[in-house]
Amino acid sequence: MGSIPSQLEKWEAWIDADTVCAFAALPGEPDPLTPWPEGKSIALPRVDGEILVPHVVESPADLRPGCFGILEPSVDAPVAGNAFDVILVPGLAFDQSGRRLGRGRGYYDRFLAGTSGLRVAVCFDWQLVDTIPVEPHDLAMDAILTPSKIIICSREGD
Repeated sequence: MGSIPSQLEKWEAWIDADTVCAFAALPGEPDPLTPWPEGKSIALPRVDGEILVPHVVESPADLRPGCFGILEPSVDAPVAGNAFDVILVPGLAFDQSGRRLGRGRGYYDRFLAGTSGLRVAVCFDWQLVDTIPVEPHDLAMDAILTPSKIIICSREGD
């Protein structure tokens, strides 16, 4: 089986991307940032109250444990803005249409509603399910990336 970074390295959307918003993986999540991507401007979200604010990060050494114990940039890191070529998104489960089951607090739904870029779910193959129930605020992914494949989705959930 492949890996998330090896799938990214051969995907044209990733190769062409200059600006990327990624995430620091929690234990049990696939890690899109090991090894650290070369030649990309990388931003990671930092929890600020009820929202995620993307900050530019130069390397994993710039990350510190933050809200919920998740590694995130410091408040002093430069703010990245809201336009990216690719936005890598974690989740608990995804379906083939790009619908996402998050952790239930709506951070990513609020964040994605205020950003532009190709929304890419990052998950293990076993996290793909037949269907995810959706609510009006749920935003669908454009693609799903697993260690073994890339699925291009329609954005039915928007």
